[in-house]
Amino acid sequence: MKKTFSNYLRFTRAERNGTLLLLLLTLGLFGLPVLIRQTKAPALQRDFSLFSTEIAAFKAAVSQKTTQKAPAQLFYFNPNTASVSDFIYLGLSEKVANIIENYRKKGGKFRAPSDLQKIWSLSEADYERLLPYIQMDETPEKETQETAEKPAVEYFEFDPNTVSEADLARLGLPARTIKSILNYREKGGVFRKKEDLQKMYTLEEADYVRLAPWILCTPPALAQNAPRPAMYGSAAFAPAASAILDINLAEEEDWKSLPGIGATRAGYLMQFRNNLGGFSSIEQVAETKGLPDSVFQNIRSRLTLGAREIRKINLNTTSVAELDAHPYVSKRQAELIVAYRELHGAYQSAQDIAQMRAISDPVWLKKVMPYLGIE
Repeated sequence: MKKTFSNYLRFTRAERNGTLLLLLLTLGLFGLPVLIRQTKAPALQRDFSLFSTEIAAFKAAVSQKTTQKAPAQLFYFNPNTASVSDFIYLGLSEKVANIIENYRKKGGKFRAPSDLQKIWSLSEADYERLLPYIQMDETPEKETQETAEKPAVEYFEFDPNTVSEADLARLGLPARTIKSILNYREKGGVFRKKEDLQKMYTLEEADYVRLAPWILCTPPALAQNAPRPAMYGSAAFAPAASAILDINLAEEEDWKSLPGIGATRAGYLMQFRNNLGGFSSIEQVAETKGLPDSVFQNIRSRLTLGAREIRKINLNTTSVAELDAHPYVSKRQAELIVAYRELHGAYQSAQDIAQMRAISDPVWLKKVMPYLGIE
């Protein structure tokens, strides 16, 4: 039986009634929320404007109190006697004030206004701001005693090759420097020109500058150097002389008298010794730049360590740059040593640096310790 297309569009009465009922239910569900909103009483309106104003005022007050710093009160002060409260009134932070106090408790002393810069946490701006108000009205007891006991300096022409111990004292040289000069001469050292006096590690640069115009060097006639072989190889050297060389007193010409040591290596040896502050062992000679181990082993029997005047670095006054200049100290180690001093105060002994784990290597400490001091 064939069905036409129109037959699919016809509904029975029951189907029409069901469709109508479903449409009414759908319209009722969508319209119910609108009806509820229309019949519900309007919500009460609360005014929070006054409360919001008070909140904003409270936040502004807290922010201002947090960000604003109490105005600094500038007054004259002595950094050796000022209290922590005084430093805070001067505009320094509580952290910086406590670091200064801790530095003084550890024995640190400010001997001049510029010494305040030793406090690494003190900013350059704060230092410049406080500098005009620093008063150093106390003279350290040690300086007063030394000034009172130090005799007047006399100036006269002198020959460092022949001058007596008493005359060196009259020139204002300290006892350890006089001892070094006399010991150098006893070991056969000769001052050929005034500049040679600078090789004394215990002679301060200021002392050399003030005495230089009065130095007259007339060295005694020197024996002619025996000829040295111009070349060396794997065979044993045959030096013309077997003189023993004091590694801390030898001059460049003395080094050049050794087999295998020319002008370049002699210069490196002198420079390395000066940078060290003096040799503390014969084995250190082998560390010289450009010196082969074969050459060192060949000349070792002709080396001796007689003079032991070592130039020490004062851990309580040295700077990072001065420490970094030493061959055995890296820049990082120098920064740690100075930072530790600024944080904990003056070192009581050179051994105190072993308390820092970062540089507590026993091999390195044994190597560098002869060159460190606290005075």
